[in-house]
Amino acid sequence: MAQLEKELDEAVQKETETKTSLEIESENTDEQQESTSSSDAFDITRKFKHNQNQISSQRRAGKEPQQESEISKKRELVGVTDKKVETKRILFFLALCFGVAWVSEIFAVIPMYQSGDVDVVKEASNMLSQLMLTPALAALVVRIGTREGLAKSGFQFNFFEHKVLFLFGWFGTTVLTFLGAVIYFLVFRDNFDPNMTNFVAYSESMADTGTQIDAVNIVAAYKTDLLIKVFTAAVLDMINSFGEEWGFRAYLLPKLYRKFGAVPAMLISGLVSGLWYAPLVAVGYYYGIGNAGFPVVNIIAMCIFSMVTGVIYSYLCLRTGSIFPAVFAHSAVNVMMSQAALFTFDGGNLFVGPSPTGILSGLPFIATAVVCLVLMHKNPVKPSGE
Repeated sequence: MAQLEKELDEAVQKETETKTSLEIESENTDEQQESTSSSDAFDITRKFKHNQNQISSQRRAGKEPQQESEISKKRELVGVTDKKVETKRILFFLALCFGVAWVSEIFAVIPMYQSGDVDVVKEASNMLSQLMLTPALAALVVRIGTREGLAKSGFQFNFFEHKVLFLFGWFGTTVLTFLGAVIYFLVFRDNFDPNMTNFVAYSESMADTGTQIDAVNIVAAYKTDLLIKVFTAAVLDMINSFGEEWGFRAYLLPKLYRKFGAVPAMLISGLVSGLWYAPLVAVGYYYGIGNAGFPVVNIIAMCIFSMVTGVIYSYLCLRTGSIFPAVFAHSAVNVMMSQAALFTFDGGNLFVGPSPTGILSGLPFIATAVVCLVLMHKNPVKPSGE
């Protein structure tokens, strides 16, 4: 009898040890899954993470999670690693993004822009502003059409987790634009015009007949406005910037990341966004006309500029998992890039400066982009294993 009781005690002890071992293994597995999920640059849906934690808790309690098959199916559609599926989504996105924009520009915007009629040209500019939303709309259509949904779409605003990067998104590109202008005027000192002669002359030409304009007040008012823009540029062109960033960075970039790795994806997404402007650049909308090698040189210049700025936007997006720092940075570039040219006698040179599109004034952007590439190469963001 004593022998039987001893054997029963040993059996119970072994069973307890086995259960404890299984529970520890289950907890370690859950922790690994949670770590993998949190490391994904675009796994930003808190509800999704909460559901995953609930499932883990249910498993530890020995309960089968409700609708597990449906959740698994949803997970398969988020962060898909199937190369064929990802490739199709990329191709659908590019076809929509480029197709809608290029057809609209070639057959509508460009003819209006070249009409010479002031009102028609203004209307063309309005249409062009609306077309800046094309990448975002293309991403939305493909997400819905391929049942990918809005998970990992970069809509989280995790400022307190990434204060430095958010602040860089708000002020950083404004500072880089200012530094680029300083470099330009240090090299071309004779072209610096603190009195803003050309801007005053333009303001006078636009004033009503018989209206007297005080040049001093014009310059003072503009400088005040410029100071305000330093703090608000990040949101002044936020809608247009969102249209590009939610398409090229929140949608295209992660897919390229999983296919090619961090650095190639950052460069390719920037190149694609530059090529997207090709029809407009080919008619002189951004770099003008008449320069040597027009329009091929102009398109190449636009692609290089977009790659440089795109690397910065990509870094902000990947590191934070949020689209907002990139949107802020892009908006600031759009607003501030033409401001320094108003302090020149000749309007500057878009290939040289003081706009950051020029190679000289673009040096701070180039240096920052190189730093972003090096940092991402040394410490890449771990993509989702889903």
